[in-house]
Amino acid sequence: MAPYEIRRYQDQDWCSVRAIFAEGMLQQVVPNFWNLLKQPISFLLLLGGPGALLLGSGSLLLSLLAIPGLLAVLWLVARYPFSYYVHDTLRTDMWDIRASYLNDRGSCFWVAEARGQVVGLVCACPAQKASGVQKHLELLHLSVRQDHRGQGIAKTLTQSVIHFAQDQGYNGIVLVTSSLNFPARRLYESLGFWKSHETLKSVKWSIITISLTHYKYALPLSS
Repeated sequence: MAPYEIRRYQDQDWCSVRAIFAEGMLQQVVPNFWNLLKQPISFLLLLGGPGALLLGSGSLLLSLLAIPGLLAVLWLVARYPFSYYVHDTLRTDMWDIRASYLNDRGSCFWVAEARGQVVGLVCACPAQKASGVQKHLELLHLSVRQDHRGQGIAKTLTQSVIHFAQDQGYNGIVLVTSSLNFPARRLYESLGFWKSHETLKSVKWSIITISLTHYKYALPLSS
């Protein structure tokens, strides 16, 4: 018997699922930060900034002290798109989960429960952009608590979405994930999803525009 069960969302799960979702999204900041450090603009900032200070002030200490400050700025830049998305989601569809996902037969919200605690979640609703006469379901917000990963929970949650889509007569499932979210991409591809195209999503922070590459995945379903 699996050490967890998958069930529909209940109102008492509200705090838990919101916390798990936020935690899961913010854990993507670290790979995004390392990816940002590899970009030419980061090299220019980290090398050119202290160099300019050294030339301007003649103080080696001041130029060295500037490096941690610049790294902190880059960390905030890497974190902002994810914190923005979490804030926006928590005040929109995940504010009233029942209204967003459980009042329509074509949508649903599942949680994974282990030893009486919610440890994972996923939800799905009709895709906004339909392709011709076909009807697609969009998978959203898949997340598992870090201390319960590696148990197949994310896979079982995704399979719950697939079975739901088949039962509801959908022609396929679509989803969008970050290009840097390698565990999620491996999971989706192992279940038969294929990358349909890339999108570049931009978020404006002050005078800086931050762009992240996202992959759109699709899973056709036989009728």
